[in-house]
This record gives sequence, C-alpha cells and structure tokens, in this order.
Amino acid sequence: MYDPQFATPEDKFWLYFETSGFSHSMVRLDESMLGVRGIYGSSTLSGSLWGSALRSRQEMRGIKVLQGIQLRLAIRTRMWHTMIALPVIPINAESGLKNPAITTSQRTQVVVRVCLFFLLIFSTATVFIRDAWALQSFQIGIYALLAVYLLVGIRTGKEHMASGLAPWLVYLIPLWGVVQILAHTTASSVETRQAVLRWGALAGVFFLSQTVARTREARRNILSAFLLFATGMAVLCLTQLFTSEGRVLWIFPTGYPDVYATFPSYNNFAQFIELALPIALWRALREGWRSWWYALAGGVLYASVIGAASRAGTALCTAELLAMLAIGLVKLRDPETGMPSRSTTTMLVMVPVLAAAFTLAVGWERVWERFQQNDPYIVRREFIVAAVDMAKQRPLTGYGLGTFPEVYQRYAIKDFPFYANHTHNDWAEFAADGGVPFLLLVLIPFAACIPAAVRNPWGLGLVAVMLHACVDYPFPRPAVSGWMFAMLALLYMARMPEETSQRKFKPVIADDASGKGAA
Repeated sequence: MYDPQFATPEDKFWLYFETSGFSHSMVRLDESMLGVRGIYGSSTLSGSLWGSALRSRQEMRGIKVLQGIQLRLAIRTRMWHTMIALPVIPINAESGLKNPAITTSQRTQVVVRVCLFFLLIFSTATVFIRDAWALQSFQIGIYALLAVYLLVGIRTGKEHMASGLAPWLVYLIPLWGVVQILAHTTASSVETRQAVLRWGALAGVFFLSQTVARTREARRNILSAFLLFATGMAVLCLTQLFTSEGRVLWIFPTGYPDVYATFPSYNNFAQFIELALPIALWRALREGWRSWWYALAGGVLYASVIGAASRAGTALCTAELLAMLAIGLVKLRDPETGMPSRSTTTMLVMVPVLAAAFTLAVGWERVWERFQQNDPYIVRREFIVAAVDMAKQRPLTGYGLGTFPEVYQRYAIKDFPFYANHTHNDWAEFAADGGVPFLLLVLIPFAACIPAAVRNPWGLGLVAVMLHACVDYPFPRPAVSGWMFAMLALLYMARMPEETSQRKFKPVIADDASGKGAA
C-alpha cells in the first residue's frame, strides 16, 4: 500500500482507474473533492487530469482493454508537492465530461430532501388551523415519504447514519407510548395514540434528515433553504403585525386577536426564529462580501421577535446575538479558523447595529411592557407544580403521553377560567406523561448534541429552544419541533466524517514502467 505521508518530491507513482464497459462510460478525476481514499495525485495537477491524459498520449502506459469487463489506464507522472486524494466519478458517455451523471442514490436524496422540506413548510404554514386534517396531513406525508424511501433504498445496503447511542434513542420515543397502551398504564388511550403518531412523525423527520444531510454541501443547502424561509416568515410577521387583525395573509381568520406570520402564539413564533437566527449571524461573520445579506436577514429575524413581544424569545435571541459576537471575536484572534479578518471585523460592528435599527423601526415598547409584569410565572407555576406531583405519583410509567390535560384537574392547586392544554414546561410534562424514563429518552439526544452545536455555531438555536421549552411548549407543535428534529439530525451528521465515494479504490504501485503487476 502506498502511503502519501512518506512521499518525497522525487517519488514517481502510477494512477489507476477502472470502469466497466469503456463504450458505455468514462471517468473523470476532480481535484475539487478531497479527502477520499483511493487515487492519489499531486497538487500541481490542477484542472482535469483526464484532459491532460488525452493531450499527452505519449505518457500513457499499459493500456489494456478487456471487452465487456474493464478498462485499466495508467498515467505516469511526477510528484512535486503535497499528496491529495482525488475521487473517481463515473459519468455517462453521452453526458459529456462537464456534466456527471446523477446516480439513483443521489436522485433519491434530492427528491427526499425536497419533499421533506415542503412537508415542514406545510406544517409551519398551517399551524394556525385548529382542525385535525392539517396535522394529520403532515404526519401522513412523513410516513409515506419514509415508507417510499425505505422501499427504494432496500438494495442500497447500509445507511450512512449518525453513530452512538444518543441518536438511536430518538426512535424509542414513540415506542414508549406504545408500551403504555399495551401495559394499560395510560389515562387516555386515545390521547396516547395521537401522541405516538406525532412522535413517530418527528422520529421520521429525524431519520430522513440524516439521509439527506450526508455531506457538508447538502447540510449547507438545507440550512440556506431554511434561513430563506424563516426570513420570509419574519418579513410576513412584521408587515402584518399591526394590520392583519388576527388574519393570516390578511385573508384567513385564526380566531386569535393577533397572529405572527402563521403562528397564533408569539412564543412558538419566537422558537421558530431562534432556530434560524444563529445561521444568519454565523454566516454574516464568515461569508465575505455576501455577509451583508446575512446581516440584513439577522436584523429582520431579531426585530420580528422583538415585535412579537415574546419575553423568553427576546432574551434568548439577544443571548444568541451576544454569543455569536463573542465567538466571532475569539475566532478572529485565531488565524487557523480561516475567517476573513476585514469582513468579520466589519460584521462584528454592523450586526448589532442592524439589529438595533430594525428593532427601533418595529418598536420595543410592547415587549418592554411585558417585562414590567410583576409575576412572569403566573399560571405557569401552578401548572409545573401539578406536573411535578404527577411525576412523583408515577415516576416510572407516567400517566400516558398526551394525557396532561386529562389528569391535570386531579392535581390542580388553583382553578383557572381556561383550559390547561399544556404545562408550559415541556420537560416537566414529559416526566408527568411518560415518567422519568421518557424524560431521559427525549433529553439525552438533545443534550448530547450540545457539544456539536458549540463546534458548529449555526446549531446554537437548538440549544436556545431547549431552554425555551422550560417556560413553554415547542415540542407539541410540529411547526417548531419538526424543524428541531431536522436541526438535531444535521448536528449529528456534522459530527460524522464526510461521506466517501460509494466505490472505494486502493492505490497500487506499478512494479515497472510498463505497469505490469498492477492489481
């Protein structure tokens, strides 16, 4: 085995590449994709080695064509600089050298990515609809997409999924509700069945997001699409904030006095924005001349949360802004980060300025008035106390997923003239509904991704929503939790090494100049 780490500038070596049926396919060596074990080349071999080979037929040695079997072609060259790895990309002959053919696996990933993204958009766009068909349509779409993907991918072999125990716990979350139904430990089997379907759909989002986020480029495209959609939602929120009178797009009534884009709850809207804001801020510090667009998007996103008057959302988005500025200052001092110093320094000044300017344009008086309330935990405190008492009564099994509204009255310490739909603390509600084991099933996968979020600051929004779940309920809303589980999958895949070529090649050294003995 040839080891490039011990190569000297005078080393000579052979490049081998294979393809089945020369009359039907060709190969291209692309220097832009690095890090794949297989064919090794030199940093001086810029552009296309294939084109160089065609122009320099005198340097070709050992050409041997086996009809219907394979073509082996060896190119002799001289090593001058650092060894780099170049993958082999099969392309159709009629496609030309510049247009590589898309494999079935790549085409499937693109289709799944688009369908999954539109299903998440659908869940967000219909969050204001109280009828069951909106949520059920989202769930049916996820289950159908998951079934089709699994059927199509049966022949593809092992999936490139996140490793470790924590991500696999996600798939046990809906199974816990099934166990409660079979063991007859749930206070309402109807509510628990609905919760199982909802958690199953979220687990499906997590799985599908992993399958379409195997490469850095795929993750970047997904984050870009999400940021674009979130910025559009923020603009919609700001434009209809004082004029819609509770109507989405000034047309569809919601039954609520105010509406924030498509969200009837300002807290759920703030949680949605919390996921997208770090993406815009991080790219504003890294993208050079394109940083201005991301800085503007970050200012719009931040101002929309201020305009929605969510106290927890305002505090967490401000914390995200400050954390990103601190990370930018730290990385700016480290020359190994590769961040452009001039543009980063400019953005460190302009990002807070733009956020403040948009905030002044929207107005901060509403959120300031809400911060002046004497007891921000009014009502929430009584709900949390009741949930803790429920968890103490059944610490191992809970009362059944989704049954908090049914059981709450038994443990209520104070009567309120409204319906207690949730605890306003998801973590306490998890313990009440499913016991401590269910709480750990949800908490561990999200807590385990925090180090990945620190290493990839665009994922800090997930940490912010986890904190926001201490005073509200983002998990029962797929318009928020769907994006949370997608972001969770992206962070886990970011920890994995880059996906290598489906076909791996091992470099072989020719025994002599004619290429004899090559395997």
